[in-house]
Amino acid sequence: MYIGELAALKGTTPKAIRHYEKLGLLPVAKRKGNYRIYAAIDVQSVKMIRLAQAVGFSLAELYDLSVLKYQQNRFPVEVAKALIANKHQQILEHQQALNRLQENLKQLEDEITQTYMTDNSAV
Repeated sequence: MYIGELAALKGTTPKAIRHYEKLGLLPVAKRKGNYRIYAAIDVQSVKMIRLAQAVGFSLAELYDLSVLKYQQNRFPVEVAKALIANKHQQILEHQQALNRLQENLKQLEDEITQTYMTDNSAV
C-alpha cells in the first residue's frame, strides 16, 4: 500500500505518516522505486497512533510501544495497558487539580462579593 492510500484509509495525511516515520513510530518504509510501501502492520500502527492521540497521548508517549511492536512483530498488550493505566492516573490528577482551581475560583468570587458588599454598605 502506498502512503496516500494509507493516509486516506486512516484519516490522516502523507505528511503525518512521514512524521511518524521520522520520529521512529513507524519503521523506514520499504520502497518500490520512489514510492513508500506499507504493510498491514503499518496500517495497524497508524490506527493505534491516531486512536491514542485522540484520547490524549503524545507521540513521544507512544514511541516505546511502537518500537516494541516492530521488534517483537506483535502488539505488546501488557505495555499498552500500563501506558493506559498511567494515562488514567494523569487524567485523575488533572481532574483533581481542576477541582482545586475551581474551588479557589469560587473562594475568590466569594471574597470579591463579600468585599464589594461590605464597601457598598459603608457608603
